[in-house]
Amino acid sequence: MRFFRPILLAALALTLFWTGSAPHVSLAQPADTLTIGTTDLPNTLDPGEAYDFAAWEVLTHLYTGLTRQVPGTLDYELALAQNVAISDDRLVYTFVLRAGIAFSDGTPITAPTFVDSVERVLTMGRGAAQAVEPYVESVAAVDDTTLEFRLKKPVPYFLGLLALPPYFPVHPVLAQRAQPNPFAEGGLTGNGPYLLESFDVHDEIVLAANPAFDLGPQPATPTIRITAYERSQDLRDAVRNREVDIAWRALYLGHVFELEETAIEGLTITNQPGTRVFYLYMGQDREPTEDPLVRQAVTLLIKRQAAVDQFKGYATPLTSLVPDLFPDAYAPIWPAAPDVVLAEETLRQAGYRARGDARLDVGISFSQPAYGDFAASAVALLDRRSFDETLFVNHGVYLDVDTPTFTRALERGETAFAIFGWTPIVAHPAAYLDPLAHSDNPIPRNGRYANDAIDDLLDEAALLADPAAQGALYREVAALLLEDYALVPLWQDHVVLVAWDTVKGIQIEANGFLHYDQLARRGS
Repeated sequence: MRFFRPILLAALALTLFWTGSAPHVSLAQPADTLTIGTTDLPNTLDPGEAYDFAAWEVLTHLYTGLTRQVPGTLDYELALAQNVAISDDRLVYTFVLRAGIAFSDGTPITAPTFVDSVERVLTMGRGAAQAVEPYVESVAAVDDTTLEFRLKKPVPYFLGLLALPPYFPVHPVLAQRAQPNPFAEGGLTGNGPYLLESFDVHDEIVLAANPAFDLGPQPATPTIRITAYERSQDLRDAVRNREVDIAWRALYLGHVFELEETAIEGLTITNQPGTRVFYLYMGQDREPTEDPLVRQAVTLLIKRQAAVDQFKGYATPLTSLVPDLFPDAYAPIWPAAPDVVLAEETLRQAGYRARGDARLDVGISFSQPAYGDFAASAVALLDRRSFDETLFVNHGVYLDVDTPTFTRALERGETAFAIFGWTPIVAHPAAYLDPLAHSDNPIPRNGRYANDAIDDLLDEAALLADPAAQGALYREVAALLLEDYALVPLWQDHVVLVAWDTVKGIQIEANGFLHYDQLARRGS
């Protein structure tokens, strides 16, 4: 049984630099080991605490949940559950577990195991709780093999949420501790394709194939080493010296360009669209963007392509709030090309003049630490190319806003213009549209926008099971948002990986997860 429900992304910036060809020397690794180099090693592997993509990627190889993503698709299939019944109001999910499921040490996994695990996440109240508390009203064991989730409201992507670490079953040794100490007494004993052999938060994670794993094929490579480098230039050197097989979640995008130009023999680059998108936010309850004519004019001035050209093929212009990863909900209706003449006429109607103090001031806020130098450069170019062509606009870009200040300003509606990236926790159209367009959204990244008709459409879509039927409603939402020029899509990030061609089986999901269990050395 499969479910069409997508997951998440992390847009990655990668960096490499060479002045010549890399030497062809043998990797200093055994044939049964692959080494992944990174600068983004997780600081915890406790499923009750971890709330970052680097940790979740590792944890999805240490554990298997009720559901899992079908590799290479946006589908989900049952894993530890053998069937599920969903109530008509889509608030109650009842799972029946497979028979004989257990942790790698033989400890049975039962319905109470899941109850203890989820309640532990909520009790700890750490980052992982953000993936549970907004959605789950209660979780209960009907009996040892029957598990019931009751939701606070219908969640179209709930089966995708269950494939994430906060919902994984944790070993009773860990679940019963008052204070988390996952490394004592085998607390991180899992049930996934790999076992945790060692973890040094400042150095390396080593994974070893789990011989007890029976929910799929054994990993293609028995040992995976994830090695940390303090700086990207250190990892660059490690790649050049073939000390690592793969550079992942680590390197700056600018040096990928240099790498392509150098054309190092045997080095490959995987480049594919991901799920993180960038939007232009315009505040709905403050001057000057409270005026819909102003919002329309700014939308008509946007030059996406000029900004995206900075990424040289590692980003895609976006004219839909939902990317085309989801064809049923994809609605590329925002103006793709600028119309300066119409924008100027619109600003005249709004009371602005081409010269003098009555021109429109556009100062775009942007959190550079969160999105990196190349995204910052793209924003600067977007501003310059878009607004310099009209005398109706004064403009300035502020790239030195620290992330907490930026986030706080968005939450409080204290900025008229801002550009931010959005990565949904589960890559589903509702995970884009609900937080950005529904008035119940607790974090007003939507410019404090509210539209009852949009709320009704999103609520109706949440009750449907058919992606096509949902998509029709999501496209209606997009049309209403365009009428109000409430939010402007800008570009879609790409997921990038650098590897030597001695590695086969590279498969990256749109959410930015790499499948370690499919990696192998050519010839093995």
